[in-house]
Amino acid sequence: MRAEPNNGERPVLSSFPSTSIGNPLRAMPSVLAIRDLDRRWRRVVDQLHLDDNVLTRLLQLDPLAVVRGLRSTNAKVFRQGNDAPTVGRMVRQLGPALSRRLLDVDPVAVAGTSPIRMLWRHAIATALAAEELARSSGLMEPEAGYLLGLLHDLPTWLGTIETTFRSTKSRSSQLEWLAHWQLPAPLLALLRALPQHDRVPEAPTDAASLVRCAEHLAVLADFPHPDADDHATAVAKAEKADLLAAQRLRRRVEGTLRSFGLDPTIPDAEGELTAGLPLAGKRRGELDEAMLSILGCTRSERYRGIVTALLAAAVRFGGYDRAFYARWNKQSRTLIVRSKADTSSRRLTEIRLPVAPSEVAVLEAALKSEYPCHLIGEIGRANSLLASLSCDELLAVPLNRDFLQPAFLLLDRSLTLAPIELELDRSMAMTLGMTGALLNENLLLRRRRQRAQKFAFTDPLTRLFNRRMGLTSLEQEVARAQRSQRPLTVLMCDLDHFKQLNDTLGHLQGDSALRATADVLRQTLRKSDMICRYGGEEFLVVCADTTPDEATVLATRLFTAIAGRGEQLGLPLTVSIGLTTFRPDDTVEAMLQRADRALYASKGQGRNRFSADIESHDDPAPAR
Repeated sequence: MRAEPNNGERPVLSSFPSTSIGNPLRAMPSVLAIRDLDRRWRRVVDQLHLDDNVLTRLLQLDPLAVVRGLRSTNAKVFRQGNDAPTVGRMVRQLGPALSRRLLDVDPVAVAGTSPIRMLWRHAIATALAAEELARSSGLMEPEAGYLLGLLHDLPTWLGTIETTFRSTKSRSSQLEWLAHWQLPAPLLALLRALPQHDRVPEAPTDAASLVRCAEHLAVLADFPHPDADDHATAVAKAEKADLLAAQRLRRRVEGTLRSFGLDPTIPDAEGELTAGLPLAGKRRGELDEAMLSILGCTRSERYRGIVTALLAAAVRFGGYDRAFYARWNKQSRTLIVRSKADTSSRRLTEIRLPVAPSEVAVLEAALKSEYPCHLIGEIGRANSLLASLSCDELLAVPLNRDFLQPAFLLLDRSLTLAPIELELDRSMAMTLGMTGALLNENLLLRRRRQRAQKFAFTDPLTRLFNRRMGLTSLEQEVARAQRSQRPLTVLMCDLDHFKQLNDTLGHLQGDSALRATADVLRQTLRKSDMICRYGGEEFLVVCADTTPDEATVLATRLFTAIAGRGEQLGLPLTVSIGLTTFRPDDTVEAMLQRADRALYASKGQGRNRFSADIESHDDPAPAR
C-alpha cells in the first residue's frame, strides 16, 4: 500500500492511479459484458424475474464475474460455511442486489475472432461436462463440479486478458493473482494440481482427473481450447462412447446458451476493436440527496442509528459496493469493525482487523488531517486491512478524531472493480465524514446534557430522585388532582433505628441499607409512581390514581418486603410508613404534614408498620 500527500493544508493521502496494483480483471471484469453478448442476454433477462435461480444460471455463464463474487464471499471479515463453493451458494450469500451488481459493468469491445470467446465456450462446455461426470461418479456435488470446470482455466484467462488488453500488463504471475484473490482453498488446490495431469485419464478418480475428462469431452464436442493441439486428431482417436457423450454435451451447451439469447449458431459481431472500453464507474448520487438521507436520523438516541444511515448513504449515493464502520484502537493500532452495509445478509466474523505498518501510517495521517485517504494493496501482503476485506483499494474516511476511539468509514468497490477516483469521490466522502462526525458529536453533547440533568435531580447513593425532584413531582400531582378530582396518595417512609445501625455497623453498612431499601421501593411500586430520597433515611412516595384502600395494601407490602430484605442481608432493616390521601383544596404542605404525623404515629406504636391519616380531621387513623 502506498500513499503520497500533496502540499496543501489538508493533503490528499494518495495520488497514485487506481490501476497501480495491475488487477487484470479491471480490463475485463465480465465475459457477459462483451458488447454483443451484453445486448443479447439483457433482452432476454428483461422478460424474466431475476430471482436467485435465474441469477445463478446466468452467472454460471460468466467465469470472470464468478471469480469476483467468490473473492467477496471468501473475505476473512465474513463468516464462512463448510460446504464446497458453488455459484448457487455464492448468489445466496451475496443476495440478489450484489449478485446483479456482478453483471452491472460497462460493456467491453472484444473482436469476434478473439481467443477470449473461444476460451469462454470451452469453459462452459467443460463446466457442463464436469457437472455430469460429478453426478455419475459421485466424486463431488454436481454444482461443485460445474464450478471447478468453469474456472479450471483461470491462469489462461488472465494471460489471454493481458494479451488482449495490453495496457493492463500485470507485474505478477497468474498464480500469484489467484492467491491474492483469496479464492476458496479447494479451487486453488485444483488449479495447482492440474498441470500435473496433462494426460486424459480413462475415468475420473479425483477433482483434477474429473476436470481433465470433462475438458476432453468439451474438445470432442467442438469447443476446443485456444491453445489445444489439432482438434481433428483428437476426434479421430476418440472412442464411440466418448463421441456420443460429446454430441449430447454439444446439444446441452447450445441449449444453455440459447436460454439467455446467446445462441452459438448466430455469428458474432465482426469488426469490433480489441481495445477495452474504460470503466466509467457507477453513477454517483447528488450530495443533497445523501445529506437528506443522513440527516433523517438527527434525533437518533443511539450511535448505531447514525452509523446505519451513513453506511446506507455511502452504498446508495456513493456508488460503493460495501461500506464498513470501524473504530480505531490507538494502542494496538487495529480496526474494530462495528457495522457494515452491502445489501446482503452476510454476518461479520472478524471484528478486529490487522493493519499493516504502511496502512497504519496512512490512517494516522488521515486522522491528523481529518481528510479521506486512499489505500492501495500490494500482491502477497496477507496480514493487512485490505487482505482482510479482500479488496485492492478502499477509501478510508476519518470520523471524530478527538474521541477516545476515533472511527473510519471504509468504502470500496471490490465487487464491480469500478475504480476509486479521488477527484470524483472526494466530495461525497468528505460529506459523509463531516456529517457523520457532527451527528456523533451532537449525540455525545445531548447525552452529556441528559446525564447532567439526571445528576441534578438524582440522589447519587440510591439512584432515586432527590428531594427537589420529589417536591416538584408532588406539586404537579396535587395540581392535577385538583383539576380532575382523581385520587392521590402520599407515603412517607423512614428507616427504623438508622442512627444506631450506622453507629454499630458502620457507615458502609448504612449505605447498603439505604440502597437495599431503594431497590425494594423500585421493585414493589409501579413505574408511574414517583419515589425520592426525601432526607437522610426518609423516602417520599407519590402514587397518582391510587385510592386509600389500594394505598393501605401497598404500604403493607412495602414494610413487609423491606423487613424481608433486611433478613436476607443480615441487617436490622425495617421501616415505618405514614400515609395520607388528597383532600379537596389540599396543598403540598398540608399533605406532607399529615404524612409526617402518620409516620410518627407508626414510630410511637412500635415501628415496622404503617399508619394512615385518611379522615377529614387531622387525627391520624389507628396504626396497622
